[in-house]
Amino acid sequence: MWTRLIYKDDQVIVLMNIFPYSPGHIQVIPARHVETIADLSDPEIEYSLDYVQRSLHLARQVMRPDGFNIGMNLGEAGASIAHLHFQIVPRYLNKPAVTEQADIHRLCLDNVGLLSVPPPRRRWEKKKRAKRPRYPLRSDDVLISYLSERPYNRGHVIISPRSDNVDSPPHVLAHLLREVQRVEDALRAVYHPVGLNIGANIGSVPNASDTLKIHVVPRFDPESGFMEVIGDTRVVIETLDQTYKKLVAVLK
Repeated sequence: MWTRLIYKDDQVIVLMNIFPYSPGHIQVIPARHVETIADLSDPEIEYSLDYVQRSLHLARQVMRPDGFNIGMNLGEAGASIAHLHFQIVPRYLNKPAVTEQADIHRLCLDNVGLLSVPPPRRRWEKKKRAKRPRYPLRSDDVLISYLSERPYNRGHVIISPRSDNVDSPPHVLAHLLREVQRVEDALRAVYHPVGLNIGANIGSVPNASDTLKIHVVPRFDPESGFMEVIGDTRVVIETLDQTYKKLVAVLK
C-alpha cells in the first residue's frame, strides 16, 4: 500500500519519497514495471515526462523551493529497487515553511488538482548556441549532446535542448530522453559502469543554468582513492580526447 500516494492512473504513479532527500521530495513512477528507459515506449515516455512537469508545478506551488534536482539512478548508482523512478527533489536556500512529511502530503492532496491540467509552458523557441562545444556527440534541430569538459567521471555527457526553456514540451523532453538512452548504451559498451546517475539542476541550485542540461554520469566501483579522500582532488583516469575518441567510435 502506498503510504504517501498523491496520484495514480493506469500509466503513472506520483508519490512522496518515504526517505526524502529534502522536504517535498516527489517520485513519478511508470505504472508498468520497467527497469530502464529502453523499456518504455515513446507514448509512455511522453506521458511520464508530462507528469514529471505537472509534479514540478505541484511542488513549486506547495513548497515554494528555490530550485530542483531532477534525476534518475540506474543500476548500482543509488537505485534501491529495480524499477525506473523520476526523482523530483526541491532545493531551498532557507528552511521551508513546512517540513513534516504528513503535513506536506496533506498539502499535496489538497492541491492534487494541479496535476489534472498541463502546467504553463512557454513557446518553444530554438536558440543558436553562443559557443560550439569542443566535444560534440550529436546535434539536430532539437538537441545537442556533448562531452563535459569538467567531468565528474570519465564519460560524463551533457544533453541540452536547443532552447532556453527548462519547461520544454513533453515531445522535446522525450527526444532528449531517447538521446540519454543512446548515450547510456554507448557508455555501458565502452566503460561497463555499475550504474549511471542521470539528472538536471533547475533554479537557484549549484550548477544550474537557464538552459536545461541533463547530465549522464557513469558510476564505478570503487571510485574513491587516497587522492579523493586525503587530497580533496578528483581523479579522472583518461584525457577528454581519449574519452571522446572512444564514444564517437561507438555512437557512429
